[in-house]
Amino acid sequence: MSPTLVLADHRAGRWQTSEPGGSPGLWSRATLAEHAGLLTLPAGAPGGARAVFADDALGTLVVLDGAGQARRVPIAIPAEHLACDPTGRYVVVTTGLGASWDPWSDLVTVVDLADPSGTTAVRVRVRTGEPGVVIVPDVGTGEPMVVLRHREPGEAEVIPLHDLLRAGPHCPVVRGERLKLAGDLGHGDAADHRSGVVHLSTEAGIERLRVIDGRPERLETWPWPVPGRAYFLRFGPALGIVCSVRGADSDAGQWHTWTNHLVRWSMDGAAEVTRTGDGLVFRPDAAGGTIAWTIVHPDGDRLAMLAGGRLSEVELPPMSAAPRPGVAPWDPVGDRSAQRRALALVSGDLAAVTRGGEGELHLVGRSGIESTLDLGSPFDEGGHLGVIRPPETWVDGVGR
Repeated sequence: MSPTLVLADHRAGRWQTSEPGGSPGLWSRATLAEHAGLLTLPAGAPGGARAVFADDALGTLVVLDGAGQARRVPIAIPAEHLACDPTGRYVVVTTGLGASWDPWSDLVTVVDLADPSGTTAVRVRVRTGEPGVVIVPDVGTGEPMVVLRHREPGEAEVIPLHDLLRAGPHCPVVRGERLKLAGDLGHGDAADHRSGVVHLSTEAGIERLRVIDGRPERLETWPWPVPGRAYFLRFGPALGIVCSVRGADSDAGQWHTWTNHLVRWSMDGAAEVTRTGDGLVFRPDAAGGTIAWTIVHPDGDRLAMLAGGRLSEVELPPMSAAPRPGVAPWDPVGDRSAQRRALALVSGDLAAVTRGGEGELHLVGRSGIESTLDLGSPFDEGGHLGVIRPPETWVDGVGR
């Protein structure tokens, strides 16, 4: 079974699946919740489900099977994060800011993908705070536990999955055991389904915990080993925890001077650091033994891939409305949105990268760009990419 590329132009409100390198297929209507991303499900998920994403316009979870067919389940929006349990049967969706600057929604949805009617979705209220989410087994009882990461104040909240599933209609309040985090500004979540260890990225470092007999237990915090802090976490059974950092300088207008490091941890806490160059690094991807990321910089954009200790970099064609020095990289450039790039690893040696605002997709190998496709859609702000690979028993478990 070959990989399937999922392409979403969330600003245009449409998406499609395609064979990597093949001609773009027919577009379908949906506004993929770009922050929540695409969640790949493990092998054996009910009904042959392979991946899910949130439609932030219609308020549904879009469930994709191996043939690229979709069914929909109602959820609360705006979707902030997605996570699945180790079996792929249950998906949890948290809600976040949407078009607001301040947190306002406290709704969480749990979807049971084993319901063939596609209508089993339970909504409950927790608390506001742009929550991240993972699902891990209780290491004492084996029961699946939902762990929510809240912001300002920083807090981890643990709720048994069955407490959410048996909540009644009308969005009742369901709260769990809580643990104060050292950092208030969490940004990035990862979980090892096998060990039950949860990793949460905050300004205090990588705060770690597990659930024992229904209660969160704090583990050693891994300090960020270079200036700055971690912003993105990726987990892979073969890789450990992978992080990307924007630099210690908080001046957003000087984003082109941000220093970046990629840090790779093994499960014993040993860290390997790779300097990635100055500029804007946004959402790395990890597959097999490869980690990939893009760097946006006024002197030229690059795609970097790291595998087996070997780093390769490829220059990318510029974006006409790329971020400019002196202006925050998420602020408009004139009358246009500031552009960026979406990235997804097709394999350990091939990456798909968008050219935001230009409607192009590059397939990039270690030695250069192998082909460029016209997507027939502008892909403002870079759009979103994901890859559905042959089913694996253990997956990241968090939408990316």
